[in-house]
Amino acid sequence: MSKSTAVSNQSQQLHNEVQAAVKSFQSLAPTTLKTSDYSKVLNSTLAATQKSVKIQIAAGDLTTLKQSGYKLCFAKKVGTEAYNVVWQSYVNYLSNNTFSWTPQYQLFGSNSFQANVQVDVSTNLITIGLGQQSVLDSSGLLGQATTGGPDTSITLINNYGAIHPGISQLSTGIDGKVISTPIYVATNQVVLGSTQLTPVETILVWFEQNVQTSTMFSTSRSQSVEVDLTFDNNATRLYSGGSWTVV
Repeated sequence: MSKSTAVSNQSQQLHNEVQAAVKSFQSLAPTTLKTSDYSKVLNSTLAATQKSVKIQIAAGDLTTLKQSGYKLCFAKKVGTEAYNVVWQSYVNYLSNNTFSWTPQYQLFGSNSFQANVQVDVSTNLITIGLGQQSVLDSSGLLGQATTGGPDTSITLINNYGAIHPGISQLSTGIDGKVISTPIYVATNQVVLGSTQLTPVETILVWFEQNVQTSTMFSTSRSQSVEVDLTFDNNATRLYSGGSWTVV
């Protein structure tokens, strides 16, 4: 059995456990649910969906990067679009750094996409999950998320007009802080109608000077490494001698 198949089977088993737990709770009156019931669903869900990457930096490289003012940066892929937002950037990185995330999203709209500036969230933010949709009404207000659209996507139903849809995602940083920040803003405006945004479990890691979290960009990042966690929940990469290797 291949590694990808084994991991896929494990994720499917955890997914089935979540579904079974939810179905069993649906037959109960809400007042009979206990904290342990909710914890069972939450823990199973997080175990099935949390992704984590460890970034190791060789001693010599760490010294050089710090002295030159480089930050450790992460970006997240959405659909087939190029990476275009700095998800997180850190100055206080060390020899071993762990960055993780779960599929907890927020949807928003922006009036512009401009490289080298920070994301400007123009609409209200709403919490939304995969397989859910939200209507941007004619006043420019995003409605509460409801079930709808492809299971692997977030759907925006645009009744407003030209807008750049964007997504934020929850992450746990190398400093242990949990925060939701933008991972994507559409470079081109969308018009009236339905748009699907599909987060992909692939991230980009690199070092860069003078960059902030939530900065939009439109050019490739130098000396970067792409980490695909579609079929894995954990990965480790080593930066040594100015290049990346799999650990």
